[in-house]
Amino acid sequence: MLQTYITKIRALQPHNTGCMYKPAVWKNLSAEHKVLVRDFENKMVSRADVVKAYEKYYAGKGDYLRAFLLTMIWGFEDTGYGTFRTNNYITNPEHIDRVKIALEAVGQNDIEKAFKELKRIKGLGISYLSKVLFFATKGKGLTDYCLVFDIRVARALVMLTAPAFVNDIINVMPSDKWEDYRKYNEMIHNYASQYQVDADAIELFLFNQKF
Repeated sequence: MLQTYITKIRALQPHNTGCMYKPAVWKNLSAEHKVLVRDFENKMVSRADVVKAYEKYYAGKGDYLRAFLLTMIWGFEDTGYGTFRTNNYITNPEHIDRVKIALEAVGQNDIEKAFKELKRIKGLGISYLSKVLFFATKGKGLTDYCLVFDIRVARALVMLTAPAFVNDIINVMPSDKWEDYRKYNEMIHNYASQYQVDADAIELFLFNQKF
């Protein structure tokens, strides 16, 4: 599936990619939490920046909410609904508890528990759930780190293995079941090992495809 594209995948630099944190777009973010990301105002938030936030958290030198917020900013970019959804996560005590429990589970390398705990957060679908797990597992330094699994990645996986017209007759969605997510991560890491490329470079390549 990927052999034709390996040169392109090797040339990618996932951790240099990111988005601008625009305070005007995120102006309605909970005031008490804006302070946590103030240093990024009008600056680029790269994958590397978010990973670093989780690294500091796991080293006992950073706030897990800062790491979580940067994940949401990176993921939602300048979409109009990003602030609303993020506020829903960070101002609800039950949701905050679940985020903390999930990140603690990552710290213990219990990814299944982390996945299922995050899934209990209302409105946090597989796309953003997997973003949290990606950055958290990278920040923890796990070699078999999780990967982002969203609709664009899922669609690319299908389109690279099926005739072009398939995209016109089916609606591809990523599964939100733990076993399916585990298989997805395992598959991409196997490809990474086979072709000696970074797993997150494969994920970014899939995300970048347009069908």
